[in-house]
Amino acid sequence: MTIGGGQKPAVRIQVHPATLATYGISLEDLRTALVSTSVNAAKGTIDGEAQNYQINSNDQLLAGDDYRDVIVAYKNGAPVTLSDVSKISDSVENVRLAGWMNQTPAVILNIQRQPGANTIAVVKSIEDLLPQLQANLPASVS
Repeated sequence: MTIGGGQKPAVRIQVHPATLATYGISLEDLRTALVSTSVNAAKGTIDGEAQNYQINSNDQLLAGDDYRDVIVAYKNGAPVTLSDVSKISDSVENVRLAGWMNQTPAVILNIQRQPGANTIAVVKSIEDLLPQLQANLPASVS
């Protein structure tokens, strides 16, 4: 079985190089600011005589709006935010991947029988499973 047309969400940051140059910020400076801003990693430990605790915090940014006020540098005593030097949008990981059913965006589930399997039995088992699958989908999805 393969699944096609499904997309994972992503944030797209389209940098304006001329604006970066105006502020005297390099792409590497911008990359460093972004990497240090959105991190999903341990933050440290609390050490005691009998026990140690690891401090975990997920401050990973997941939406475009979360990135807008990220400070990428300070120039002349003022912060330069990511939205000052780029266009930020919510998108998908791969904008060149899509699945369609006629004119409607779709996630396509390709089911192939295994060698030697009875095709009629495979189709019957899929048909029997469809009501259960449909019951787990949102009402707006068919």
